[in-house]
Amino acid sequence: MPLQNELTGDCRGSEIDGAKSEKWCKLCYVNGAFVDPDCTLQEMQEIVDQALKEQGSGKIMRSAAKHQIPTLERWKVRS
Repeated sequence: MPLQNELTGDCRGSEIDGAKSEKWCKLCYVNGAFVDPDCTLQEMQEIVDQALKEQGSGKIMRSAAKHQIPTLERWKVRS
């Protein structure tokens, strides 16, 4: 999920102090914690794909996001 771009605006999640996260998007990170800490990689890929689809992103962008998610720190720690 892009954290900021012209189409979607600011999609950054929030830290506990209300500051915008520079690492996590608002779909999975709110008030300094993951929204669903038990969410699987596959579930997150589906959530992001659906969100990007609703925002009008094409298949190429959605595919790129799907392949990028496993490289994020959240998923590397779980592996």
